[in-house]
Amino acid sequence: MFRLPWIASADEIVDRAFRRATKGSPSGREKIRCARDVIAGELKRYVKGFPSFDQLHPFYREVLDAAVGIDGLRMALGAVDGARKKVRMVARETLRRRRGEDVDVSAAFGRMASIMRDVDEQLVFLRDARRTIARIPDIDVETPTAVLVGYPNVGKSSLLRRLSRAKPKVAPYPFTTTGLALGHFTVRDDYVEHAVQVVEAPGLFDRPASQKNRVEKQALAAIAHLADVIVFMYDATLHCGYPLEEQEHLLDSIRKEMDLPVIAVDGKADLAEKDRGYLGVSAVTGEGIEQLREKIVEALAF
Repeated sequence: MFRLPWIASADEIVDRAFRRATKGSPSGREKIRCARDVIAGELKRYVKGFPSFDQLHPFYREVLDAAVGIDGLRMALGAVDGARKKVRMVARETLRRRRGEDVDVSAAFGRMASIMRDVDEQLVFLRDARRTIARIPDIDVETPTAVLVGYPNVGKSSLLRRLSRAKPKVAPYPFTTTGLALGHFTVRDDYVEHAVQVVEAPGLFDRPASQKNRVEKQALAAIAHLADVIVFMYDATLHCGYPLEEQEHLLDSIRKEMDLPVIAVDGKADLAEKDRGYLGVSAVTGEGIEQLREKIVEALAF
């Protein structure tokens, strides 16, 4: 979804600019123009490379805000663009001398380097944000979508792997999924093949929205803006570490807040001690997987 430019550090940009400016034996004016163009061009590329936040689909805007903070991104990009303008101003002031007069290249380079040092913290922030944003999957907001939700460590990643072609990371500790994971499966109806998008949301806790962390807010964005059907996954074995009552209360809250079909399933059915009346699924044995696909397709009403 987002193809963002690599963000270099202030020292890297300055070294590149000054090295290029001093290559060969250009005049002092040419050195300043070259350094200006390299630095200003690089900073402009960073600013232009990030999307217009106001024009993003609400889903991506909320996910970005939850993942890195849109206000912080705006401030960092504003500071970088301000540095670009200051570098150009230093060059303009230095080059304003009359033709034939010497220009102080060292002083101009020193001022440019100082401006870049002042914005290095913002460049580091943008570089870290770029890494986080790069992990957001390319989700089609128009494709019929099932969103997998539930407490952390109930087995959603394993279920996603069984339901679709996705290969999410699976490990036995909470919040393995710290962002959104994506998979697909297809269904044929009257000779027409339909794609179904399956999004695994990070683990949710049963608590007010105001108390949810950044990871949980990504889950809420997926539910609010992507879901055509919600698959709520229980872990009745309690291996996830959360009481069944809390899991049930979370399901009740989702049903009250969202006017969407909700399919509740008991995960880890191969380990379950009794039938609780929900569809039992097992990512290990494949039990109930095909039935779950059928229920998702039925809810999507192709």
